[in-house]
Amino acid sequence: MTENKRLRAARESTGSKYHPGECLSRRELAELVNAYLWDHHRQRTTLDDNYVAKLERGTIRWPNARYRAAFRAVLDVRTDADLGFVNSRRPAAPVTERRAVSPVPHQLPAPPLRFTARVDELKELSAACDGTRVADGAVLVISAVAGAGGVGKTALALHWAHRELDRFPDGQLYVDLRGFDPAGPPMPPETAIRGFLDAFGVAPSAIPADLTAQAALYRTLVSGKRMLIILDNARDSAAVEPLLPGSGGCTVIVTSRHHLTGLVARGAHAMRLPMFTPGEAGELLVKHLGAAKVDAEADASAALVRFCAGLPLAISIVAARAGSNPAFPLALLAAELADETGRLDGLDAGEASVRLSSVFSASYRALDDEAADLLRHLGLVPGADVPAAAIAGLTGRPLPRIGRPLRTLEHAHLLQQHRPGRYRMHDLVRLYARDRARTDLSETAQDQAIRRLVGFYLHTAFAAERLLDDHRPSIDLPPPPPGCPPPALGDHAAAVRWFTEEHANLLAAQQCAIRRGWVEEVWRIAWTLNTHHLRHDRRDDNLRVWQPAIDAVTEIRGRSDQADVHRLYGWARIMVGDHGAGMTHLGRALELFRQAGDVAGQARAHEALAAAWEQHGDHRRALAPALQALTLYEGLGRPARIANALNTVGWQYARLGELDQATRYCTAALRLFRRLRYLDAEAYALHSLGYIDHQAARHPDAVRHYRRAVNLLRGAFDPKQEAVVLADLADVYASAHRYPRARRLWLEALALFRQQHRASDIERIERRLAALA
Repeated sequence: MTENKRLRAARESTGSKYHPGECLSRRELAELVNAYLWDHHRQRTTLDDNYVAKLERGTIRWPNARYRAAFRAVLDVRTDADLGFVNSRRPAAPVTERRAVSPVPHQLPAPPLRFTARVDELKELSAACDGTRVADGAVLVISAVAGAGGVGKTALALHWAHRELDRFPDGQLYVDLRGFDPAGPPMPPETAIRGFLDAFGVAPSAIPADLTAQAALYRTLVSGKRMLIILDNARDSAAVEPLLPGSGGCTVIVTSRHHLTGLVARGAHAMRLPMFTPGEAGELLVKHLGAAKVDAEADASAALVRFCAGLPLAISIVAARAGSNPAFPLALLAAELADETGRLDGLDAGEASVRLSSVFSASYRALDDEAADLLRHLGLVPGADVPAAAIAGLTGRPLPRIGRPLRTLEHAHLLQQHRPGRYRMHDLVRLYARDRARTDLSETAQDQAIRRLVGFYLHTAFAAERLLDDHRPSIDLPPPPPGCPPPALGDHAAAVRWFTEEHANLLAAQQCAIRRGWVEEVWRIAWTLNTHHLRHDRRDDNLRVWQPAIDAVTEIRGRSDQADVHRLYGWARIMVGDHGAGMTHLGRALELFRQAGDVAGQARAHEALAAAWEQHGDHRRALAPALQALTLYEGLGRPARIANALNTVGWQYARLGELDQATRYCTAALRLFRRLRYLDAEAYALHSLGYIDHQAARHPDAVRHYRRAVNLLRGAFDPKQEAVVLADLADVYASAHRYPRARRLWLEALALFRQQHRASDIERIERRLAALA
């Protein structure tokens, strides 16, 4: 191997945190890489200066991918090529403008198994697309004859979509609008659009607050793309209209039990899906049971088909029942269904509904006790889908004990594991399960099950929040209800994934608590979501979960808890731009903390008041409560809060131009953050010091602080703040007349801003680049 000059140059251009003004030593580089690997991977390593020297001399092999990522983060470079970890015969690519590439969404659920018939309908879908110019796009409405559920609308749409994926190279979007969900109201259009924007990688901070602006951004993202958009289970045209692209290129498939004449009147292609013919129903039965069994019991098979009234859902459930016991004669199953149908014929529900009820009831009675009990409990679940761990909490059973009944319900076609470990039901099955829960479970049993489910989400969210920020002052929780211990999440990344995946279910759990008047659970769930919401800039969601807490604040036990609700609701108001209402609640929080004699609470209220005035642009008024918070925390001896308060005070002085004071406070904050190994907060203190150094024209120091902040932010997966610091670092290089380096960093920041769709920041950086040109 040859000498690695790039690695040495990168190290020597990185300032030492131990000896300002000097380059990073090999020993320091090794220590920083060791620390990075421990912080981010919990991997203990013992790299030393000798290892770094060998890398620079080229006498040992390049490190593995994880080590290379650590070197990149510590030395503030983007690629392995910047560190010489490339084949020397391949030159590094020149620095050019990096355009942010939006993710290509692939949201389609799995295709249906044993799809049968619908030959004419599949041809009709393809012909409707073929007959529409690409520039125009197509809107195809699949509705059911006579409004029947279970006729196979979603199965048809998904089967066709997976068969025709090549038509849609720019991606596929899917949403279940839950227009006929028995557990709650249909999904609001803004929730559906938000899910689509998330799929495109739009940063929460870039998502507008009102539906009209959200829809405009969504239409901008899909404009000119060849995409498929499936809007499943729409209740009416109003639920669909905000989700339609504004220009051609996309194909939209809408499924509904209604005909959606409003869409058809505006040119959508309508397709009314009929029940299966007896021949088609027989085909599906053969796919499930095999031709030999169906032919051997032809009369019984025909009776089963007849009783299922041409509904694919009913046929699949009946076939699953028969297939679970191959020795069971089909004639007995047919007789059982006939008897059940006779009992239900008096219902004023139409033939299809009666036949489905017959199928559900017969299948339910055939379940063993554990599976039947699980089906009843699943009827109480408020969300559209649920993970296995939450199901265990709902039933109060250990996770291993619910595996067999879950598989039983899957095999009976009463439950679908649509993703590994996550389950959902057809809405008609959910309705049946809900009725069974109300009929077969006592009110006490229902209440206990829902309390366990809410407790599962509250305690798991609390554990996840502690992984996100264990320096945040905690709250007291009672023990979880018996039988629903929260699962171990492991690390910060797992906590972020859990919050992202379970966000809708957490909101649904809070709604359950609201309906039952469980005010302690209502505000505590809001508290557990607070860090996730603020870090991902989900301001509207944050206000939404705090609103019911403030509505019931006088019913909350404990004066300090009431004060905390006022404080956090007040900050939620500040974050959506309602400064007046926010300040009123922050003032009330301070008053209640004083009444309770809660000094730590008073300090938190002063912190919030300082942040509110800073948000309002009044740094002079922010300084007094920031200093007051610092004084109180110093009296309490709480190092992490003292460090945060020091940085807040220093930042206010910096913005007021009092740079010596600012340096003193922010330097003290940085020392304390480092002693505490509070890496996320250390990045913000370094940013403060970088800003101060820039204002004081101490350009080398500003570069050193900003670069270290960028390293930490990359390690913390905080691209929002990383973009801000990169832009500020570029400003420093521009002030020092180092324009090529400034341009490179502005381009890096611009790529991140574009990825996050931050319009004002994009415009600001583009102006700087234009001036540079």
